[in-house]
Amino acid sequence: MENNKNIFIGRQPILDSKQRVIAYELLFRSSEVNSFDGIDGNQATAQVLNNSIMEFDLDDVVGNNLAFINFTKELLLSDTAELLPANRVVIEILETVDVDEAVISKVKKLVEAGYTIALDDFTYSDAWQPLIDLAHIIKFDLSLHDFEEIQSQLTRFNTGKLKLLAEKIETQEDYKKFKESGFDYFQGYFFSKPEVISHKALTEASISLLQLLSEIQKPDVEPEQLEKLISQDVSLSYKLFRCVNSAAFGLKNKMNSIKQAVVYLGIQRLKNWISLLAMTGNPNKSTELIQIGLVRAKMCELIANERDLPEKDSFFIVGLFSILDAVLDKSLEEILKTMPLDEALNLALLERGGDMGAALECSIHCEQCHVDSINFPGIDKERLYNIYSDAMAWSRESLNEIN
Repeated sequence: MENNKNIFIGRQPILDSKQRVIAYELLFRSSEVNSFDGIDGNQATAQVLNNSIMEFDLDDVVGNNLAFINFTKELLLSDTAELLPANRVVIEILETVDVDEAVISKVKKLVEAGYTIALDDFTYSDAWQPLIDLAHIIKFDLSLHDFEEIQSQLTRFNTGKLKLLAEKIETQEDYKKFKESGFDYFQGYFFSKPEVISHKALTEASISLLQLLSEIQKPDVEPEQLEKLISQDVSLSYKLFRCVNSAAFGLKNKMNSIKQAVVYLGIQRLKNWISLLAMTGNPNKSTELIQIGLVRAKMCELIANERDLPEKDSFFIVGLFSILDAVLDKSLEEILKTMPLDEALNLALLERGGDMGAALECSIHCEQCHVDSINFPGIDKERLYNIYSDAMAWSRESLNEIN
């Protein structure tokens, strides 16, 4: 393989009982890339894994969180795991692994070296008991077992030192049931969209955020009004200067007034950045959620740039606003009723319509590693992979600057 340009890394968040992201499962796919055709699955996964270590900074992919990575028996018995930093990864042993003395011995060595071990898609059998004794996390797949079956399996071994992870959580009912039964971690499309878990009364911070977002999105808002809005919020003013003067903008001469920033950025870009900075100021939401919005926003913008589509800055706001339901704990339909957005933006956010909606849909498919669905007219899949990678790196750098 001559270069790494075909590598694509998908990720799905893993949350704790307080809905905080504590890890991502990394999903490796070759998809339709010709250079992987005909190669054994283990070799293909190992190649992608090794190249990803060299190609991507792990921090750009998972931030400060752990990375869960699947291992077949062949990869487990190789030296592949030792290429990864023990304090950053969780070795997921696939359910297809044939447990024998060699596997048990290897897992013992990994544990002694400080690696965290998870048993993936777990179904109890006596043969797995030696690995249960060594493991730190056990993952149960809800598409394979119902709640009662899983509870029955848990009675067959000591779960005292183990963390339990429920995978394929699809509904709020699933989440609530497994949380109440003592599960520690949760994973599934119910979280990764991300979707609102429950409807809550808006906090004062959320009300202020909604009011600000509504005001700045008015089509007739004047630069002077934006200056006044920013000037009234010391924290927002500070963050705006930090952002505009950061490496993300690459200015030769630093901005030293709000008026300068307004003139330089222009109305639409300034709206986008104020929206972002205001959302990062919500004390009830994690930076991981904001980063999801940032990745979507930047990928939508880069897609628009790639195709030279009109209203490029609006693509950014569509990606960013796609997480507003989770930020404000209200449905997008409710939120958008109070915000004077252009009809094209409403169509993109609510129905995935138009070019902006298609760009958002493509970004979400990348995020959730729906490889077969990743598509945008006029851009090949390999290029979309690269755009997603660039968006992830940019989002992390920007979030660090903001914070």
